[in-house]
Amino acid sequence: MSPLLIAGNLLGYIVCVYIIIVGAGEVGSYLARILVEEDHDVAIIESSEQLARDLDASLDALVVHGTGVSQQAFVHAGIAKADLVLAVTEIDEVNLIACMTAMKCERKPRTVARVRRAEYLADGSALSAEELGLDLLVGPERSVAREVVSLLSYEGSGNVHYLAGGRVALLELPLSNDSPLTNETLAELSDVFPNPSLVAAVSGPRGFRIPHGQDAISPDERAYILTLPENANEFWILSGKPWHHVRHALIVGCGQIGFHLARELETNQLYPTIVEVDRDRAQWVSKRLTKSIVLCGDGTDPEFLREQLDERADAVVVLLEDDEKAVLAGLFAKHLGAKKVIVRSDTPAYNHIAHSLGVDALISPKRAVADDILRFVRRGRIEAAHMLGDHDGEIMELRVPNDPDHKLVGRALKEVEFPSDVLLGAVIRTDRVTIARGDTVLEQGDDLLVVASSKSVHDVEDLFS
Repeated sequence: MSPLLIAGNLLGYIVCVYIIIVGAGEVGSYLARILVEEDHDVAIIESSEQLARDLDASLDALVVHGTGVSQQAFVHAGIAKADLVLAVTEIDEVNLIACMTAMKCERKPRTVARVRRAEYLADGSALSAEELGLDLLVGPERSVAREVVSLLSYEGSGNVHYLAGGRVALLELPLSNDSPLTNETLAELSDVFPNPSLVAAVSGPRGFRIPHGQDAISPDERAYILTLPENANEFWILSGKPWHHVRHALIVGCGQIGFHLARELETNQLYPTIVEVDRDRAQWVSKRLTKSIVLCGDGTDPEFLREQLDERADAVVVLLEDDEKAVLAGLFAKHLGAKKVIVRSDTPAYNHIAHSLGVDALISPKRAVADDILRFVRRGRIEAAHMLGDHDGEIMELRVPNDPDHKLVGRALKEVEFPSDVLLGAVIRTDRVTIARGDTVLEQGDDLLVVASSKSVHDVEDLFS
């Protein structure tokens, strides 16, 4: 997923040597872990003394107990040598002030602020990142809502993402015991797949891996498949899972994401029923949505949920901010017969059990924010990236340099030494998309989809430098 970005000056490649993260909640700690793994020097400013102490003991980073609005905390965190400041606390105003405080430093690092409230990102009615003196404002609500719309229009189980300007679909496909894609080697399945298609990665109880020709997928695993969008129907059938055309959706919880989702669905002539437990919020929403049904009630109450499913819903989208309640409500909705269930969850540990018990797709707004900040940090030769698993791997969009003397130009792939956990998946040229083979010869300006484990991202960047 790709959150809404309002960027100031994004020109050039950001090579970050020293990064300060303000706020070490789920987003901040996720970012810190990955940036440390990528060999950046990281400092963290965290207002919770206990959380700061825990991070100091578990992470190879400088941890400062303080707030992002304190110049003293920034001095202790090393603001004088910082290249980039990421303000990602739960409070929008703290993030904005933290970035402005950092900008007072003589070095003037690049600044990124996470914002949650829609008015900070409203088109034409709010100050832009550039007007605020920041490099990036990032908030996930609208884009996460659009992703849910695409999942509701996608008739199979699992997730679908569109890459390379929509020319390639990435299917995250759960497989049943009846699926012909299980227990046969990928080499044996090559004649079964619609062309062009490729199993780019696999995840499950055994972890994440990039498969080879003699590998086989188990029914308890999920396959990441690169294919053309028009091939998706065939893979739904091959997955062995039921697929379903959504006619009416029930939204449980109507915060910012739920509200934007309902507006998107109304635009697409799919009028949802919304269940919101807070009476004031339900009234606010009902005044602004003209075609949706808004009910004040507890969507986690089994009898209430059963009644709504019996009356008017075949798909359920659970958008509660409490992950445990959200997953349980989604599982109960599936148990009650909901044909499609999508759940908001920012806890990666819940993903496998939720998938194994029938939840079709999980979305994580906090993960969406963190992933897009990572794309900003690494902006350069990687034109776009989609994270796989719990940042276990990535599918990157790269371009072969327009240099006839570059080491990749004019060479067959079998002559290029790729790391063992890197796979060149697809080659996109003006007139066609092809799956890369050993005898594929790369040309100047080719757009490529490359799959890599997280530890090999730098190796891929070096290969294209």
